[in-house]
This record gives sequence, C-alpha cells and structure tokens, in this order.
Amino acid sequence: MDFFKYINIPVFVVSLILGMMAMYITLPETRKIYVFPTPENIDVLQYRDKTGTCFSFKQKEVDCPKSESDISTIQPQG
Repeated sequence: MDFFKYINIPVFVVSLILGMMAMYITLPETRKIYVFPTPENIDVLQYRDKTGTCFSFKQKEVDCPKSESDISTIQPQG
C-alpha cells in the first residue's frame, strides 16, 4: 500500500508507546468526593449510586413517629 511508504512502523509503535506512557504519568490523580444532601443543596445536586443510576431527593417535612420502633435507619452506600 502507498500509505505505509510514508509511515515508518517501528518509529510509529515506539512513539505510540511513549505517548501512552507520558499520558499515564501526567494524568491527575482521581479522587472521590462524597456529598451528602442538605436542605441547602437538595435542589441543586444529582447523585449516583454504585449501579450508576442517577437520582435526586425531594424534601418533605413529616411528623416524627411516636414509637422508636417505627423509625428506620438507612445506611449510605460506601
């Protein structure tokens, strides 16, 4: 093919590997930021769970139950 007479394959492979190594080394470190819903940010943020599903919360004021056995605790995914 005429295409390969313009490209030196060994030089291309070496430069590709060096470029990939340079990108791997210079990429910024990723970090997870955990944000919990508060009354101030309830309308602003969207959240994503471990399965990748996006959701948001709606704030609703309710009366507390009289019995403590009616109160349930939901653990956050971590």
